[in-house]
Amino acid sequence: MATRDFLLPDLGEGLTEGEIVAWLVAVGDTVDVDQPVAEIETAKAVVEVPSPFAGTVSTLHGQVGEEVAVGTPLVTIEVGGGAAPAAAPAAGHAPEEAEVAEMVPDVGADADADDAVADAGSGNVLVGYGTGTRGSRPRRRAARPAAASDRSASRAETGPRSGTRASRPNSGPGSRPRAKPPVRKLAKDLGVDLTSVGGSGPDGVITREDVRAYAGNGAGGATVPASEDYQDLLRQSGDSGRVTTTSAGAGQRIPVRGVRKAIAEKMTLSRREIPEAVTWVDVDATGLWQLRQSLNASQSDVKVSPLAIILRACVAGLRRYREINASLDTEANEIVLHDHVNLGFAAATDRGLVVPVIKGAETLSTLEIAAELNRLAGAARDGKITPDEMGGGTFTVSNYGSFGVDGGSAVINHPEAAILGVGRITDRPWVVNGELAVRKVTQLSIAFDHRICDGGEAGGFLRFIADCVEDPAVLLGSL
Repeated sequence: MATRDFLLPDLGEGLTEGEIVAWLVAVGDTVDVDQPVAEIETAKAVVEVPSPFAGTVSTLHGQVGEEVAVGTPLVTIEVGGGAAPAAAPAAGHAPEEAEVAEMVPDVGADADADDAVADAGSGNVLVGYGTGTRGSRPRRRAARPAAASDRSASRAETGPRSGTRASRPNSGPGSRPRAKPPVRKLAKDLGVDLTSVGGSGPDGVITREDVRAYAGNGAGGATVPASEDYQDLLRQSGDSGRVTTTSAGAGQRIPVRGVRKAIAEKMTLSRREIPEAVTWVDVDATGLWQLRQSLNASQSDVKVSPLAIILRACVAGLRRYREINASLDTEANEIVLHDHVNLGFAAATDRGLVVPVIKGAETLSTLEIAAELNRLAGAARDGKITPDEMGGGTFTVSNYGSFGVDGGSAVINHPEAAILGVGRITDRPWVVNGELAVRKVTQLSIAFDHRICDGGEAGGFLRFIADCVEDPAVLLGSL
């Protein structure tokens, strides 16, 4: 029987490595073409990686938490024949837990991981990027009959074998806890063994709250939980609040990896290369607020947020001020004015800051932009956003208001030319026609690359967005 190495495929968007979040198969499993074999976390998303070969898993290259480079072996699979039976334990030898796992059918595997999609064909691609039919879940090898004394010893160690989930607790050998990728990521960062956590969700699914509660009880691991406030801060930054201890009085250390590592590299690159300038303006957003209410009252298919209307205004503004929808080709020493508008929006998730991108926003209506905004934001929160949905942006909007703050100075999403910041919308005193009134007020700011555009273009763009917020008729006139 021949063996084939499944090399970690190209993850896209210049990503060259991924971290193993969870194995979906074990040595000895029989796998089909396009069956997911591992959950891999890149700097952009957690994705399931499908096998391009059918056969029997002979080697898993790496442990959970290890990084694997693109183009290096991930799984070795025996192909060209049926699954070979597992070797029987030596006489008088009670099976170890790993051996018992090989002999017990893993009928409790998480069926929610079977999300392979769409196009026919297979190869070294990611789930959702051209894989074909859905693969079946892993099938365990059948064990050779063991001596009666061996079987008795095995049962004495592991208890009666059963195919029901009730008799296969999370802590049982060979079982795979039912948890979604974001929950697995949280557990890994907190140093929590999911097989020891009870699930409170439907059908015993482990939730974030289950993991946090377990971590808060101080169970297991060589790490200690930070305070609850610090845990919340770390979760927003993508490094969930479990930090390693050092010597007494030496403080605590948080590993910089995954999304946090990508953020650090991207922000450092932006600050190092881009000479940015910032300008801002306070805006009466009462007209925007009223338009949003009218749109939601007139239809029930899409929930329209103020951000969706601001994104639509950005499309119109980027058509007028093309230098804002641009990037700098430093090798050719040329400014690239983009014909398309791919709007990114910053989203805080349990994995850290991610920037989903609304592709081809210039072709979408306000309701269509709102629908895509809601879809991508939900996918980001659930950890189901794909690398393709976070790449190719030409302009980014950062909604500070979602954190209850008035504004700030955003870091430009390299290699884009600018980023728009939006503060919270709150009631404030405002002068209207010479009289004081209570109005809905927000602050807009723009950070821009001074190599690509000057204050005139940036200020003109910001003023146009402000005019659209104050009087949405300006936006209608620009369509």
